[in-house]
Amino acid sequence: MQFYGNAVPANSSGNSDSKSGGGSSSSQEDSLPADNGIENIGLAVFKGDKLIGKLTKTETLSNLVITNKLKSCRLSIPDPEDQSKAIDSYLTLDTKPEIKATIVNGTPYVKLKVKMNARISSINEISDYIPQEKIDKIEESASHYLKVHLLNYLYKTSKEFNSDISGIGKYAISNFKTRSEYEDYNWLDNFQNAFFDVETQVKIRSSFLLNGT
Repeated sequence: MQFYGNAVPANSSGNSDSKSGGGSSSSQEDSLPADNGIENIGLAVFKGDKLIGKLTKTETLSNLVITNKLKSCRLSIPDPEDQSKAIDSYLTLDTKPEIKATIVNGTPYVKLKVKMNARISSINEISDYIPQEKIDKIEESASHYLKVHLLNYLYKTSKEFNSDISGIGKYAISNFKTRSEYEDYNWLDNFQNAFFDVETQVKIRSSFLLNGT
């Protein structure tokens, strides 16, 4: 089986099993806190025993989402009605991410579908008076924000790192009749040329209270 690469905590203020993603430095601004108060502040990316880079906080979040390891995290998303402001949200995965990897003209084509639940933890209105239209806009903004970061992460790891730290290669095995055909294909050599299609859906569940400020 080919070695894809791996990511380990670069530095943390909690333990490596934190329920949140992290960034590449130890500053408060670059950390991504979980609901339990624990923070992870980075993932270092290795290829073999060589350090090839680090992931930012949103890239770490993307890694945890794709690998189905995210338990919970807090994330600021753009306010759809005022891009200069942000809305704090608490995110959890709704279902396990759906990943399909096919080979098109010799090149990997990866489709990712992610569904997440959100609770708004800061907003300038009392929840009882937030119209559904605004809720829809927040969901759309959060979904787009997440999609952009997932795509950036996937292209960075494939083209810049040339390392499949998310283990996407295992989803491509079904394209080959035998293990030896898969190994002859040399997934890593081709993964750097991969194309990605990401679909995201963030839903604010009615059971998740919105807290006015």
